Amino acid sequence: MSDETKPAPEGQPSAADAEREAKVAAAKAKAAAAKAAGESVAAPAESAPAQATPTDADKEAKIAAAKAKAAAAKAAREAAGDGGDAPKPAPAKAPAKAAAKAPAKKEVAPAYAEIKDDAFIAALRASFQDDIKEAVTSNGQQIVRVVPERARDLLWYLRYDAAIRFDMLTDVTAAHYPERKAFEVVYQLYSIPENRRLRVKAELPEDQPIYTVSDIWTAANWLEREAYDMFGIVFEGHPDLRRILLPEGWVGFPLRKEYPVEYRHNEWVAENLNILEIPEGADLTGKFD
Repeated sequence: MSDETKPAPEGQPSAADAEREAKVAAAKAKAAAAKAAGESVAAPAESAPAQATPTDADKEAKIAAAKAKAAAAKAAREAAGDGGDAPKPAPAKAPAKAAAKAPAKKEVAPAYAEIKDDAFIAALRASFQDDIKEAVTSNGQQIVRVVPERARDLLWYLRYDAAIRFDMLTDVTAAHYPERKAFEVVYQLYSIPENRRLRVKAELPEDQPIYTVSDIWTAANWLEREAYDMFGIVFEGHPDLRRILLPEGWVGFPLRKEYPVEYRHNEWVAENLNILEIPEGADLTGKFD
């Protein structure tokens, strides 16, 4: 059944009715336009009453035809089930997004983890027994803690006798723990052939010296002097243990925790820098030009 023959919904014109009405309206408009044109020719211009001109009648005919055509199209849509001006159903709502899952908490690796499955570390433990207090990893670096009395022996072994020879000493430094009145001397080692690093730590009381390793690695000479200068750690057997950053006679060791951060006017400054107090009201015009 075509759209024109479908029955129109109750109370609404069918498409065929609307089309007929459009044709009738167009014919009427055309006749009115022709009549107006004839009358305008027959009657004198000055005595003829005001009537619609042919142009106006033609416009009205076109408007009426357009309205009829629109009504016919609307009736056709309604007959086809489009609904015309009927309110369109609301679009289906998109399914609500699932609540974002909270990111799984990453397991925090322990600050220090004991080294268990390492043949090299196991060999060190076997050679030094209880003198190695601990062997752990931290941030991917292996750390061996040794009693200070055997630190030199362990370092000699790592340089010359171990399966992995650590032929480079990259640093000697320390940490201060005033609450337990102790230092921790730290040796950073590197094996060039094996591309492997190892950190050796030895804790000793503040007043106890530790033996030098400057004869094992020449680089230790200046590194131990720096640790002595900044912390006051004495390296027994060092060939030239004296300050390297601060002048001889400086009071105190700047990297100890109790050392004051603020500037202080100490004995060395008073004796060597000749800093004089400026008299109150002194005229310093031109002194610093």
